[in-house]
Amino acid sequence: MALLPIGAIAVFQAVQIGAEEQRRLEAALLTSTAEASAGEALAIASASGAVSTLAAHMAADGRTGDSCSDMFETLVQYTRQFSFAGYTDLDGILQCGSEGVGRDMRDGIVFPIMDEQRRPLVLASGYGSISGTSVIVSAAPVYRGTEYLGFVTVSVPHSRIFGIPGSAGTDGALNIVTFNADGAVLSADRAFDRLDNTLPVGRALTSLVSPRQYAFSGHSVDGEDRMFAVVPIIPGVIYALGSWPRETFVWSRLSPVLFPVLMLCVGLIVAFGAVNALVIRHIRRLKNNLKVFSGSRRIVPLSNGRGMAQELAEIDEAWTDLASQLVHDEAELENMVHEKNVLLKEVHHRVKNNLQLIASIVNLKIRRAHSPEARRTLKEVQGRVMSIASVHRALYSSTNNAQVRADELLRSVIDSTIMAGTTEDWSVNITQTYAPVLLYPDQAVPLLLLASEAVTNALKYIGRLDDGRAELDIALTSLTEDEAMLRVNNTRGTPFIPPDQVVGSGLGRSLIAGFATQIGGTVETLVDDNYYDFRLTFEAEAFDPSERETIVEDVDLDLDREGDSD
Repeated sequence: MALLPIGAIAVFQAVQIGAEEQRRLEAALLTSTAEASAGEALAIASASGAVSTLAAHMAADGRTGDSCSDMFETLVQYTRQFSFAGYTDLDGILQCGSEGVGRDMRDGIVFPIMDEQRRPLVLASGYGSISGTSVIVSAAPVYRGTEYLGFVTVSVPHSRIFGIPGSAGTDGALNIVTFNADGAVLSADRAFDRLDNTLPVGRALTSLVSPRQYAFSGHSVDGEDRMFAVVPIIPGVIYALGSWPRETFVWSRLSPVLFPVLMLCVGLIVAFGAVNALVIRHIRRLKNNLKVFSGSRRIVPLSNGRGMAQELAEIDEAWTDLASQLVHDEAELENMVHEKNVLLKEVHHRVKNNLQLIASIVNLKIRRAHSPEARRTLKEVQGRVMSIASVHRALYSSTNNAQVRADELLRSVIDSTIMAGTTEDWSVNITQTYAPVLLYPDQAVPLLLLASEAVTNALKYIGRLDDGRAELDIALTSLTEDEAMLRVNNTRGTPFIPPDQVVGSGLGRSLIAGFATQIGGTVETLVDDNYYDFRLTFEAEAFDPSERETIVEDVDLDLDREGDSD
């Protein structure tokens, strides 16, 4: 950034130098064009002066004949650049001249123009009528007062013009073309049919006419990039157009800008290299080390401190200490989590053992009970205790201490319930379908107990249909991502257990209602002549001890108020 303004100033100065060089080259081209056309300008100016003098003499004397012709012959004899001089009347007859007196000039190039315009003019002819060679013709009208009498002409052969382009002392790359105010080419340093790389494209010669000399850049007719200069030889009458190739100046224009730009680029490269060596490469390595630490917790310091700024070394030391402390804290946290998991599994294991101990005690009571009703009641209590023990066994056996799979627990508990509630002579088609639903313990326990009660009730009242079929369908399905449904469907008809042996106390219904409330679900029963369909719809929710404790407490109160029908 510090080098940028310096480089910009240098480039600006270089551009200014290039512009000055351009102006110098344009001035050089103008000078060369003026010098190259000096001989032709002198010859044309001399011819123009001569015709003006001769026109004035003819207007004053008005005589024709031998004395008049002697004047023109003397002029041509003593002016080596002139090849012809003569006077033509308004009818187009050469009245007197250096030669060809009496000749009809109406077929020449001068008479039609002069007869129409009647003003001084300069023309070029590839074949002069009198001289029979390429000439430049200068003509002036002859007036006596306001009466037009004719015109005087002087011819200058191109071969006699001294100093035209291509002669000694002229730049070989310079091309010269002379033209008049009407845009007609008078002379050129090359053949007239080879002017494509001399004339500018898209600009007529008449548009170049100007009372002052000037230069411009453009392309020639054949597409070459050239520089052009226009120099008036006789303002308003004759002009010279010089040009030379522009490619010869490319390096001289480019070199003043190239070196400042190179200096700026080299300065920027050096600055970037220094910043990269001192700062950027260390920051890049620090970024890579942070990525390595993020992926593998491996601490890689930047370097031993050599060749690195003190500030970067302090940053490296600070992040290394921070990373080390983070790794130490993570290790302690992981150790604490592991210890808590072990203790939690141990708690679940102890709870499961205590519940199994209670179940064993209940089993002893069952053996010593005398009445069937007492044994049946104790067996139901034993089943409920074992259902709770199954949940704790699943919790300490799984890797996830927070949630359990309801399908695995239901299959275990329902199998035990079915085995305890059926006999070998029962021909019941039992189907079980469980979706892998994850639940927290505060929902899993009441769901198992509710399912056990629902299946127990179904086994009490299941019967055969008229066609002899007896079916029990138990299913746990996922309705949505968070919602599930437990369904227990059994057939009715002729019961397996006689109605007089089924004593309803209302406890099962109370427990089902309480467990449904604790789960946060809704119970729906569909009953017809053939089927009894029990459905529980609930959502898997996060564990909330305070809410669940309140709900359980409310369920306990509700159980005391339940009716006495199962």
